[in-house]
This record gives sequence, structure tokens and C-alpha cells, in this order.
Amino acid sequence: MRLKNVEAASRPRRRPYRQIPHTADLAWRIWGKNLPELFENAGRALSATLTDIRSVRRRETRQVSLESSDREALLVDWLNHLLYLSDIDGFLGRDFQVASLTAERLEAKVEGEIFDPSRHPSKTAVKAATFHKLAIVPELDGWRATVVLDL
Repeated sequence: MRLKNVEAASRPRRRPYRQIPHTADLAWRIWGKNLPELFENAGRALSATLTDIRSVRRRETRQVSLESSDREALLVDWLNHLLYLSDIDGFLGRDFQVASLTAERLEAKVEGEIFDPSRHPSKTAVKAATFHKLAIVPELDGWRATVVLDL
């Protein structure tokens, strides 16, 4: 058992998300050891698209409760709700904690702060998360998603 822990500790840690090529919009490949972590990492990928996430402080908390028809629609709704918080309230998420997740329902807490142009560099403007090439698939060590953001 101890050998397994040493092997796991010596393996390079996978980045939770990475941008992948897309002709017109922006696409992310996102990983998580489980589905809640995958959704949390999708939130981080979206925030990293909007600004330098390291500049965002944990000053406010937003509770998010969503229902959708299936897991894929729930991921799109989750990202579009985070965009809504950014577009309407100016709220940027930094930490994302999924408290409960089923195939059709999500309960989460988002910590972050209101956009401050003096401290938060504007990066890429996102119109919406889309269903284009959307995929959530299991892997040997967790889950992987592909998400395309409409710019």
C-alpha cells in the first residue's frame, strides 16, 4: 500500500484543464477525478478565460442551484450560469465547490469577487457555453469533458 502512495506522489499532476485547438471559438479539455471535480475545474477554466484567476480574491460567495435534462446540459447550464453572474453582477468566480451533483441537479458554492478593472485583466469575452462537440466521458482515473465556448 505504501508503495502505491509513493508512486502516486511521484507521478506528475495533471493540469485540470487545457485549451485545445478550435477553428473559430475556444475549446477546453477538462479533467476531474470525479464528476463534481470536473464541474469545479470547468468553472476554473471559464474564469481563466475571462481574467487572470490568480487576481480574483475570495470576498463573496454565491450559491448555485441548477436543474437540467441530463449531465451534459447541466454542465452547459453551470457554465452559462457562471457567465450570467459575470455579465449581470460582475461577479468573477475563483473557487468552485460542488456540494451535490446528480445527472440532473447541481448544488454548488462559488467564492470570488466583483470585477475590478484595476486588478482584473480582461482576457477573452465569452458569449456562451455551447453543446458543440460537448462530451463528458469516463476515463480510467476519472472523467474528461470537452467544452466549446462561443466567443
